[in-house]
Amino acid sequence: MKPDRDRQLKTSSEPQKSKGVFELWKHVQAARAQKTGVKGKVAVDSMLAVYRDSLTYTFILEREVASIHFDRLRGEIFFKGHNIKNMELTPEQEQALKDLRSVLMQDSRARPFLSDYDATLGRLLADKE
Repeated sequence: MKPDRDRQLKTSSEPQKSKGVFELWKHVQAARAQKTGVKGKVAVDSMLAVYRDSLTYTFILEREVASIHFDRLRGEIFFKGHNIKNMELTPEQEQALKDLRSVLMQDSRARPFLSDYDATLGRLLADKE
């Protein structure tokens, strides 16, 4: 086993990927997760994380943790990590996707995503029918 000092010197002399770290820093700076604070149909313990070009809504659905991720640039919506265009949605899952609209409407950070999310969801659900 090497002494701690040798390990520290080895790691500190390794070149860092400043561009990758900087890109990650810019992405994380724009994000903040917080409780939704929205009343009504929204789950009590739900959380919303808004990034520059995407958002993630985490909530409880049927006694399990579920998440909806919307990527505005790619025009894709993911439910529990799966692209919804490749899924057979249950009525509960489809309702959760629709309920996210009210969260976006009431959250000031997420409101700019509302029209794009609505259009993407409408297109993906229409393609399924």
